[in-house]
Amino acid sequence: MKHIVILGGGFAGINLLNGLKKELGISLGKEVKITLVDKSSFHFRKVLLFKSVVEDADLKVPLKRYCTDGMEFIKGEAITCNHSKKEIDIKLEDERIKTVQYDYLVLALGSVIQEIPSTLGGTTLSSTKTAIEIRQKLLSLIQLAKIEENKEVRRELLRIAIVGGGITGIETSAEICVWFKGEVQKVGLNPAEVEVILFDSKEHLLRGVPVKVSDRLTYELKKIGIKCISKTRVMKFENGQLVCTNGTTYTVGECIWTPGVKVNPIIQTFNLPLSNENQILVTDTYSIKGYSHIYAIGDCARVVDKKTKQVDGMTCKEAIPQATRLSKILKNEIYGVSNSIIHKPYPVKLYCISLGPNNGFVWVQKWGLDFILSGKIGSRIRERTWNQASLLV
Repeated sequence: MKHIVILGGGFAGINLLNGLKKELGISLGKEVKITLVDKSSFHFRKVLLFKSVVEDADLKVPLKRYCTDGMEFIKGEAITCNHSKKEIDIKLEDERIKTVQYDYLVLALGSVIQEIPSTLGGTTLSSTKTAIEIRQKLLSLIQLAKIEENKEVRRELLRIAIVGGGITGIETSAEICVWFKGEVQKVGLNPAEVEVILFDSKEHLLRGVPVKVSDRLTYELKKIGIKCISKTRVMKFENGQLVCTNGTTYTVGECIWTPGVKVNPIIQTFNLPLSNENQILVTDTYSIKGYSHIYAIGDCARVVDKKTKQVDGMTCKEAIPQATRLSKILKNEIYGVSNSIIHKPYPVKLYCISLGPNNGFVWVQKWGLDFILSGKIGSRIRERTWNQASLLV
């Protein structure tokens, strides 16, 4: 029996499980065994973390949900890998070390949210815990504003800075803006006094989209009450002052950092070829040069399109097609079939973004044309993509 071991229960890992389930069918449990390994017992819906700022959102899906017949789940952390013996050591919950042998190993260890040093002030949205801390800080600002008679000081208390103009920053700013205005109104204050400022170091929001699409998104954010400030790097937040590297300052009630993600640092312990960003260098079939039995997909892998030379981004819209394709590749490897006919799909030219409850922004480029949907239909599409990514539909 062939044994496939998958490290990581993020979007790449669970979608690979799903793809293998479809490709291998009745062979699972008979000719092929699959083991999923993760240090957590759940798949964490990281892309929805911003929801935890405004509500007690349940973002955990038990990983056993994805492991059906012929698949097992081991809760533990991979600590060493013996490439020549095709075995991996896993540290279990009780600190015991379990050695697992494999025929094929897939690294889908993903990424972690970058942390801004606490010395720079503000709070990094990096976990459910920090999301709740942010919520409490914002509610405290409302109480201070409620007793503040000076209108200008009150506005400063109700001015919130979001630093980082990636998708997480955009969605966080929109969710907070809508919720914060509602909470302000509940205590009898004017929601028009609320201002959310989104700072981005780049010239335009969203990487790789036409300027007109970025401008439209900026316009949609403005309608909600979000001011976008581009080409600006924030240096620190101290005593209510947001200090930028260009010398400008802004008086705000709170600073929330959304700096994006970086490759899971555990990748550096596997002694595999890495890019400058510490992503694993893979071939056209996601295998690692010199280690034909080891594969990598998702945020931890540097996947380059052979024709366009374009590098796949670190989002689930790239991880999911990678997982689907790798499931076919692994099936062919198991049964000795050539993989030359399995083409790599071009990166999806698509962005789905939440702009708060019942509002969204969707951009698709097809046939050289830009299609944009916003409002409730954009929100429904965004919600569906979230659920599809976590295999909940």
